[in-house]
Amino acid sequence: MGLFGSSSNSTTPPEQTIPTRSARQECWNSRDAYYACLTSNNIIVPPGTDMADGRAPGGGLKQTNEDKQREKEKQQKLQQDRQSDPCNKERDLYEGHCAKSWIDYFNKRRVLEERQRLMYAQGKAPLGSGPAPGNRA
Repeated sequence: MGLFGSSSNSTTPPEQTIPTRSARQECWNSRDAYYACLTSNNIIVPPGTDMADGRAPGGGLKQTNEDKQREKEKQQKLQQDRQSDPCNKERDLYEGHCAKSWIDYFNKRRVLEERQRLMYAQGKAPLGSGPAPGNRA
């Protein structure tokens, strides 16, 4: 059966339900409240957020015991950071109203935008914004 199958027995799992307009608005409002709290506490990267996108070198290679231990330690550190988040109440609402994929996207976008804002505030041009090599004006 394809993606658009018309079987009467097919059911859509809750995590694949398309959010309504009001559900999206709740997500955005809770995200904005969480980010406002982070900003008021001078936090750019939400505590306990793994900013890796899973495309690290060697992602398809067999993991050694050392790799597994490092991953376990990383997860423990993320959990500890998460527990120290001064905005836990807002974070719980944010995570309760938004899909995990949206949260990952919003968090990465926030970090990128904050880094860009700081870079522009310091008067530095982002990489790739100048003339191409060999094209001197």
